[in-house]
Amino acid sequence: MQQKIKTTRGSFAYRSYGSRGNPPLFLVHGWPQNSYCWHAVAQYLTAYYIIAPDLRGLGDSERTLEVNAYSKDQLGLDIFALATALKIERFYLAGHDWGSAVAQEMALRSPERIHKLVLINMMILNNALGKKKAAEALSKDMFRSSWYQFFQNIPEFPEQLLAGKEDVWVRFFCQGIRHPIPEDAMAEYIRCYQIPHTITTGANLYRSMSIDRKRWSKYTKRKIAVPSHIIHGRLDRVVIPAFLEDVEKAFEHPIEISYLEGGHFICDEFPKEVATAINTFLSEKE
Repeated sequence: MQQKIKTTRGSFAYRSYGSRGNPPLFLVHGWPQNSYCWHAVAQYLTAYYIIAPDLRGLGDSERTLEVNAYSKDQLGLDIFALATALKIERFYLAGHDWGSAVAQEMALRSPERIHKLVLINMMILNNALGKKKAAEALSKDMFRSSWYQFFQNIPEFPEQLLAGKEDVWVRFFCQGIRHPIPEDAMAEYIRCYQIPHTITTGANLYRSMSIDRKRWSKYTKRKIAVPSHIIHGRLDRVVIPAFLEDVEKAFEHPIEISYLEGGHFICDEFPKEVATAINTFLSEKE
């Protein structure tokens, strides 16, 4: 069920699944998607009360034009504010792509509010060696797979070039490697990207990266204190497996990785398998 709620940080849309009496599980999406990326996954997570918010600037949440609002720590504060508005103090948390970066920021800021953490297809912010190894590998091809990140950092040009072509833009990125992205999901991603100003607000996730990098450089000596699990589509061309080298040093608790034979949009490609990995990890005794 899709709903909207006003919080201390603005107006946000979210989808909910399951009984309010079940343990709460927040699922945070990435770019260029919205909360619908969890729709198929949620069908297999019946033991939880699922809250899947639309990040600021995407889905049906408010469109804020200021770049600073999209640093990943600020987006994490949005999710905390949503949880507080729903009267949820502690919860399980999973994130994909930028949603994973947001989830990591939340775990580093307020670990006491998170029971367990699941991170899907995203670099680990405090894993300096993994980021170095991945950069070395990606630089051999001149970071070709990351061109869209540089493109969206150009002021105003993406807005001029992409206006009216949001469907082409979204379809170009949201592609499965083993399985196609379901058309109902694709239609929802396109609908929301056609909302006015979304080309700008989506790009702001990348335009805020210079702010993020300064903060992340200070995380290298910190560890994520929340019990965590990583799910990775090993065929991802951008978040390549090299990002996970030496990853165990980034966490206080033992870390395991569930590798799936899919690409970046693993929740759309393999929803049952993603849900199985989440269910298995969350059901383990701490």
